[in-house]
Amino acid sequence: MSSSTLSNPLPAVWEAFQASKDAFKMVERVMRPLQSKDVDCQRELFFYQRRLLKQLLFDTHPNVIDLLRQSEEESQDLFILGLWATFERFLRTYLQHKGEAIKQHVQPFTLGDSLYRHFHKEAEYWKPVEILDFLKDSLFVTTAEKNQMGLAKQILEYRDWVAHGKNPNRLPSAKELKPKTAYDTLNEIINTLLQHYP
Repeated sequence: MSSSTLSNPLPAVWEAFQASKDAFKMVERVMRPLQSKDVDCQRELFFYQRRLLKQLLFDTHPNVIDLLRQSEEESQDLFILGLWATFERFLRTYLQHKGEAIKQHVQPFTLGDSLYRHFHKEAEYWKPVEILDFLKDSLFVTTAEKNQMGLAKQILEYRDWVAHGKNPNRLPSAKELKPKTAYDTLNEIINTLLQHYP
């Protein structure tokens, strides 16, 4: 990846999540009992409801609306998991690009190149919380920015909780993290980093 192609990947993830959220709302609305007094409209909507039930194989579930809500909650958790994965990949790529300075400034060139290759490889194994800590200590120094990094750590903790099976005995500190909060926090961090790029 060349330096000029590094950009914020989160808006596309957010748009996909918004589309799925809207789809859940539409499906739930279709599945609700019909309110219209127009008989022809009721028949047509009933037809589409039944067809949707058969397509989605929901007709064996006793309460379709509960199933839809449960599916939407699961979708939100998976969105946060995917959002974090995209954010973390961005961080690693960003730092690897920043590390290219090693090649430019360490002489002889062969030593600089070898050091950079080692740095590039090792950056893949750094713990996310350590990355957040050294970013906080270097670029995110105001109280508001430090709070932002604290929120990022809560998102990481929530992501870990979702990824490892939602153990009820090990609830994250942000028990009900809203997707919009996660998106806004991580998106702001990326935009701040991009101000210091290349």
